[in-house]
Amino acid sequence: MADEFDVIVIGAGPAGENAADRAVRGGLTAAIVEERLAGGECSYWACVPSKALLRPVDLAAEVARVPGLTLGEIDVARVLARRDEAVSAYDDGGQVRWIESVPIEFFRGRGRLDGPKRVRVTTEDGDERVLTARQAVVLATGSTAAVPPVPGLAEANPWTSHEVTAASSVPERLVVLGGGVVACEMAQAMHGLGARQTTVVVRGGRLLGRMEPFAGELVAESFAEAGIDVRFHTQMERVERPEPGGKVTVHLGDGPPLEADEVLVATGRDVATRARARHDRPARRRPRRGRRQHAGHRRGRRLALRRGRRQRAGAAHAHGQVPGADLR
Repeated sequence: MADEFDVIVIGAGPAGENAADRAVRGGLTAAIVEERLAGGECSYWACVPSKALLRPVDLAAEVARVPGLTLGEIDVARVLARRDEAVSAYDDGGQVRWIESVPIEFFRGRGRLDGPKRVRVTTEDGDERVLTARQAVVLATGSTAAVPPVPGLAEANPWTSHEVTAASSVPERLVVLGGGVVACEMAQAMHGLGARQTTVVVRGGRLLGRMEPFAGELVAESFAEAGIDVRFHTQMERVERPEPGGKVTVHLGDGPPLEADEVLVATGRDVATRARARHDRPARRRPRRGRRQHAGHRRGRRLALRRGRRQRAGAAHAHGQVPGADLR
């Protein structure tokens, strides 16, 4: 296995895979580094599993709206099994085979910038290898779920999009922090699959704040009909979870505390790096030739991830992470 390539990509998500694929199609050699699953966030912990969980709930609601049709209870175990099938049981072997067939050299491990056009790869076993790029290093490392600095929240080990989409069971009581797409989808999915008490805590005054107001209003109406409790203009003040995996108590700025079996944090995304400031640049500055290149969120291109998936027509799964001295 070589240590020098024309292009090295950190992050085997849709943007990273697309960048490496285009480099090879242009006559260059390429390597791609990924610590988690090749194919990325959307395929394993976002778009694909969330829709696998939502589809039965949506279909059940549709049947209930048609006079003369009845439907029994949703078989949650079979829904979760279908979710596992949709994400290939969290096995990226097929995606790695596609990467290698391009051909792109695949390295499993955490990528770290180690100097000009140099990437240090650390494997799970602690072994290290230094790769050198003749042309450029592409940082396509994506983002991770943001956990706001609410006292006790991080210590309570809350769910994020990773845990809720990969859940092996449905909690009876769920508190969801946030009012965006992930919060709404997963509140609906978990409630429809059996969470008898679902509470959505929203700091603002409506759901889906980045969309047209009517969209959030329709979702709020649907939640009310389904029995999902939405608390607008509400702050989460602190969280207590004395025993790991035990009951969670959520203290709010207004009203009595909530007790839950799980808390889902869905308040946005952060760049996937522990040293973000070292790599921040003015938004309009163009990188000089031979310097590292950023993909996706790092340059404000919020649609880059989906665009990368569309352009990579022949590939199956997708994912990525973001730049920094220590990258995930």
